[in-house]
Amino acid sequence: MEEIIKIKANRVKPLKDLIPMLGPLGFSKVSYSKEELVVEKVESEDLSGKPYLFYRIELGPNSIMIRYLLPSPERRLSRSLDMGLLSLNLFRIIATHYDVSVSSVYPFYYALLNSLSESLEKEKLEAISELSGLKAKHVSLEKKYKDLVRSSEQNARILVEAERKNEELTEKMKKMEGINEEVLQERLFEWIRTHDGEINLFEFARLNSTPVGRVEEGLNSLIKEGYIRRRS
Repeated sequence: MEEIIKIKANRVKPLKDLIPMLGPLGFSKVSYSKEELVVEKVESEDLSGKPYLFYRIELGPNSIMIRYLLPSPERRLSRSLDMGLLSLNLFRIIATHYDVSVSSVYPFYYALLNSLSESLEKEKLEAISELSGLKAKHVSLEKKYKDLVRSSEQNARILVEAERKNEELTEKMKKMEGINEEVLQERLFEWIRTHDGEINLFEFARLNSTPVGRVEEGLNSLIKEGYIRRRS
């Protein structure tokens, strides 16, 4: 899904002078004509080497267009934040070549900050609610377990089921209060950095008490977000 940020801006100097300034930013493609300068960048590829994230900046006579790929609706906020930071850096570079209309920039940043604030508050409330619910269930099952321990042998089957559910809820609580996706990615990145760019999935999974499948998902996320690259 493609998203577009369109900004009103009047060019006050020739575009040719901008090319050396944009070059060090590592764009995948740069095309220039008298009326327009276009730069593109492939930010990330998936495990198969297919482009996963990219953006394109079009610098015209009276406007600036930023086109970017949205991988999924769930990532709209984080992707918009990335593009917001990109546009701020772009404004710094082109400040001497364009007069940018503040009124055309304001709606995007206002909506972005509002969405960010709402998302953080929502995630916080959901996490607190879910954790409280799990703790309440855990306390309830512990009480049932202790009651069943004092009961007769006729309740052995119920006791076993209560123990199983108690263990499942305890594990869920450990996962919520233990390693999360962000921590997993940080550990993966640090491992790769200190092991000459290589990783033994099974060894990492064992040392971090994490399923191998989740380790693979974490690696793919690092690749898609541009933190690491897949070796040819």
